[in-house]
Amino acid sequence: MNNMAKMKLATARARNLTLAGYFGLLILLPIWIWYLSPPELLSKEATTILWWLPALLPLRGIILNKPFTFAWSGFLAVFYISQAITTIIASDNEQYLALVELILASCWFTGAAMFSRWRGEELGLELPNRKKSKS
Repeated sequence: MNNMAKMKLATARARNLTLAGYFGLLILLPIWIWYLSPPELLSKEATTILWWLPALLPLRGIILNKPFTFAWSGFLAVFYISQAITTIIASDNEQYLALVELILASCWFTGAAMFSRWRGEELGLELPNRKKSKS
């Protein structure tokens, strides 16, 4: 199937929402770690690896508009949403950064869920049916 086939407007908007949240988060995290609020317990390098590297996993599939990648990357976005909520609650000096992270990760999650569903329908993709066991 051609992932570059004609895309409906709503699907394109969901993709753009995902890309804004995803790439915004990719830009925010290293700036946060290295410049705005360096970590106190771990080194900058270790913190960057722990927080930024997992976000790079779906990069190729997101660039190639693969609905399956968008779908599973949403689960990864939940990790950043939970981290942002924890930081908002627990940290006094990083609340605004965590709020930006929460907004970006929520855009990523919402857009990825919508895009994967709508694009999958447009391309005729379906989850395989499980065969009923003979008893």
